[in-house]
Amino acid sequence: MVIHVLIACSKSKSIDPEESLIWSTGTDIESWNQFWHDKKIRFPPVQLYTGRAFIQQIQATENFTGIFVNVISAGAGLIPLVEEIPAYEATFRKGIGPNVTEWHRLPHGGIERLNVQPGDKVVSFAPPQYHRALLNDPNIHSISEQMIVPSTSPLAPISSTVIQIHPRAKEVLGVGSADLNTEFLRTYLSQGIEGFKEIARDGGKLPPKIERTSISDANLRRLIGELEHLGPLTKLIRHLRDELGIKASVERISAAQKSLRKE
Repeated sequence: MVIHVLIACSKSKSIDPEESLIWSTGTDIESWNQFWHDKKIRFPPVQLYTGRAFIQQIQATENFTGIFVNVISAGAGLIPLVEEIPAYEATFRKGIGPNVTEWHRLPHGGIERLNVQPGDKVVSFAPPQYHRALLNDPNIHSISEQMIVPSTSPLAPISSTVIQIHPRAKEVLGVGSADLNTEFLRTYLSQGIEGFKEIARDGGKLPPKIERTSISDANLRRLIGELEHLGPLTKLIRHLRDELGIKASVERISAAQKSLRKE
């Protein structure tokens, strides 16, 4: 049995793309594919993508045998790690990348590239827009009986195995939203579905969730500016969220703090 792990690509890259491979409002699939095939200088995905989640998810698979990793890319299609690709810039956001309905027409194709055999599994923990691209692939039903996805995924209604995600999984795992899919992948590879049942049990033991007050970005920055004396980010987050009852993600607080320090 082989486990095919499908992970999202990374927005941050080690090489800047040429202008022809920066998706703009005037780009279409045909012109994009032509420019792509004309590029001679190419890089392995593990060299090109530098995003933290991508790197950590690759590392999470390295301790296990029988795993094939493919990258769901908004500019390339579905990429095996052994293939080389040019530097590019494209996302699933309107005007700067393909529509999810045409993703499978990108240079490296879509699900038809997967060599899924009877008994294999296809596992994916990726942002919703990447799973929407898979959902719109005309070959999705060829692997749906072997797919394992979280209950929060757009693929959940058609997948054979849906892992129930506890609403407070982030608290149990002690991570922010940006690292949640990485921790889900690690959990599945090391513990299987039983690991998620353990997360649910631990989530059920948590005290009632604190009701927090929403705050605008401008007011969050102002408040953080007044609290600079608190020092480390972790202390600032605890004070804002637990003591002041402010509704702000770890990512928002971190971004606001970095923005203030650049001024």
